[in-house]
Amino acid sequence: MGDSLSDNVRYRCSSCGVEYEVALDRICCDCNGVLDIVFSPSAFPSSLSGRGVGLSRYREAIAIDIHRLDDAYLGSARTPILPMGGSVFVKCDYIMPSGSFKDRGAQVLAALSLRLGAKRVVVDSSGNAGAAMAAHCARIGVPCIVVAPASAPAQKLHQSRAYGAEVKTVEGARSAATELALSLASEQGTFYASHVENPFFLEGTQTWAFEVWEQLGDAPAEVVIAVGNGSLFLGAYRGFRYLFEHGLTSRIPKMVAVQAKGWSPLTGDLTHGDAKPLADGIAISAPRRILQILKAIEETGGEARTVDNDAIRRSTTQLARHGLWVEPTSGAAWAGGPGHRPEGGEPIVVSLGGAGFKATGGS
Repeated sequence: MGDSLSDNVRYRCSSCGVEYEVALDRICCDCNGVLDIVFSPSAFPSSLSGRGVGLSRYREAIAIDIHRLDDAYLGSARTPILPMGGSVFVKCDYIMPSGSFKDRGAQVLAALSLRLGAKRVVVDSSGNAGAAMAAHCARIGVPCIVVAPASAPAQKLHQSRAYGAEVKTVEGARSAATELALSLASEQGTFYASHVENPFFLEGTQTWAFEVWEQLGDAPAEVVIAVGNGSLFLGAYRGFRYLFEHGLTSRIPKMVAVQAKGWSPLTGDLTHGDAKPLADGIAISAPRRILQILKAIEETGGEARTVDNDAIRRSTTQLARHGLWVEPTSGAAWAGGPGHRPEGGEPIVVSLGGAGFKATGGS
């Protein structure tokens, strides 16, 4: 199928503006800036009926051929929104096929790997992204290597192995896993399926916003999302912006990012020392797309909030007592949310993005 996409879909550096073809060996800009997608999506038709509930339902907004997208389909479907009292809702992405919202982006990256003719896929991940890519690679029949820090939760690494992926663990900082993954990705025919570097991942996570819009009948007033590298946060912002620019919604929600106390580059709180947060999925000291995250917060009148381990533990337990078994990262989002708003107020949606079976120990 060739080594690039059509000329109307390109990469553009977020720092210097240089454009590139979408190619197997293009990971970042030559200046080391992160890449965005140059793409002019058309509006959704007046009715989406008869399109199913998978990602391809929103095909006009996704910069990948629908046939490749369907080839990589593993069952990711519209996840429920549940009322939690008053005007507060939760979006339950933890019931996705591999147990996290990362399946949204993984399906698009798997489709892209097919489109680019990849012989194997490499991903560096502390857990959920690796499991999601391993699952979707198993679906499309492409070998997958997951590179993870040795400190990554054992359950998540076991999950990747169960899908048939080769798992390589690396001692030291999270960056050591990235370095090894990049070394492996330099081999011919290898696709680096990074949920951080590759902007096609955001093409998948933007569907979170499209589903919320359909389920509520409009964009909510506020969304609350736990943020590490920000792949769901930025995807959701992108999705709501698409809806607003095409006249399909009256507003872009206030974007609220929740991080662990001591592990919050968005608020400048990096006082963690050697301690690890209970919400390991958001323990990222230097997100590659931090400027884009901060811009989304500023443009929507949002904010960054921090929560400590005690609050995360209480929230995770509280959610479980309501039948929602999620990992601590999702507990962090709930802890940073509004708690309760009266009936009749403007809706607020909190993302529950990872399943409880992925967490180490109890809450």
